[in-house]
Amino acid sequence: MLELYFIRHGQSTNNVLWDESIDTHLHHRAIDPELTPIGEEQARLVADFVARPKNGGGNDPQNRAGFGLTHLYCSLMMRAVKTGVVIAEKTGLPLVAWPEIHETGGLFEVEFVDDEPVFIGQPGPGRSYFNQNFPQLILPDDLPESGWYNREKEPRDNYSLRAQSIIDRLLEEHGDTDHRMGLVMHGGIFARILRVIFNVQTENYWFLMNNCAVSRLDISPTGLVHLMYMNKVDHFPDHLIT
Repeated sequence: MLELYFIRHGQSTNNVLWDESIDTHLHHRAIDPELTPIGEEQARLVADFVARPKNGGGNDPQNRAGFGLTHLYCSLMMRAVKTGVVIAEKTGLPLVAWPEIHETGGLFEVEFVDDEPVFIGQPGPGRSYFNQNFPQLILPDDLPESGWYNREKEPRDNYSLRAQSIIDRLLEEHGDTDHRMGLVMHGGIFARILRVIFNVQTENYWFLMNNCAVSRLDISPTGLVHLMYMNKVDHFPDHLIT
């Protein structure tokens, strides 16, 4: 049984702006925001949580006996990389960059023309930046110097298509295994992955995922999908649930 553990990044500076004002956050947002001090603490606590080895066999749908992760991936957005680095240090696992699990929309700057937002895609850091600042991060062989994103803002129509491609790769590379995979990623693309997997038809939906929450999906060799739990934040005190 393949076990997938979706771990959202720690609180970012843009998350704080969104919480303070949904209407004006676009005016002040960072293109690739950093973790806040709260986000850094969340990363440390979720790392302690998922780094617990798996003790014993048998059915453990709530991971009461630990996780025993075998693989660890992260997107190349700073908030995910910095969360993933902390988890990698605690688990001892290699941290593998997977650019395609980035947040919906990608990297973009916002300019305002006649009070209307105009979105301008941004390249993001390239290979040398990551090699210098995150030498423990395993990068794709084809990651260019010109920036890992380096395109226009992702159109909304592509969100579910990319979610499907992520699922396809997971199943192609790990589908018939007992791997336990941690994926440090983002709330928006996680919601689209669930939408694709469960064929959600309504246009108005959302799947809440708090910062550094953990959600678990199991996929059997026959393709049966089990949603074991979603948005687990048992590892946080109340004041760190954001």
